[in-house]
Amino acid sequence: MAQRARLSADDWVTAALEVLVSDGISAVKILPLAKRLGVTRGSFYWHFENHEALLNRLLEVWEETNSGSIIRAATLEGSIVDRYVALMRCWLGFERFDPRLEVAVRNWGRSNPELWQKLRATDERRVGACVEMLAAEVSDPVMRLHRARTIYFLQMGWYELEVDEPMDARIEALTYYFDIYVGRSPTADERAAILAGLRL
Repeated sequence: MAQRARLSADDWVTAALEVLVSDGISAVKILPLAKRLGVTRGSFYWHFENHEALLNRLLEVWEETNSGSIIRAATLEGSIVDRYVALMRCWLGFERFDPRLEVAVRNWGRSNPELWQKLRATDERRVGACVEMLAAEVSDPVMRLHRARTIYFLQMGWYELEVDEPMDARIEALTYYFDIYVGRSPTADERAAILAGLRL
């Protein structure tokens, strides 16, 4: 009972997320997690019915943090620059989006067909949010979709390829990507706003 008071479900989830990111889904097991947390295996069952329930919770966290942050950023009220800055801040890791968790979940999906289908659906929702972001700037719906895909595929690929670039250089590059994504160069004021927003 003392263990139950010391640990919450969130403690188990946090530990499991750390292991998922560092060692992959095959390492997310109850007994090693219990040892990591300094408790008995029985402590786990105060909070979760079984191992699958923990894994489902990990995916919920991924949905809330990564998908949620991207969709909220791309669809927030404001100008194209406001949305662009908010979205790029996600992918730079300044907001709740966790690039390491994204890669870990995608690696997990490669060995889990059901999760892989979920990832495909999630990608479609995220691209849809990017399409919405561009609605006021790109009138042609086909071009808007392709520009939205370019935004999403390029930024997601950044982490899959493990690109190593200084943060200042990456932020500077995002002022040029605006032209590729939106279809026009930012004005001087917009460029200044992008740099200011990304350097907060």
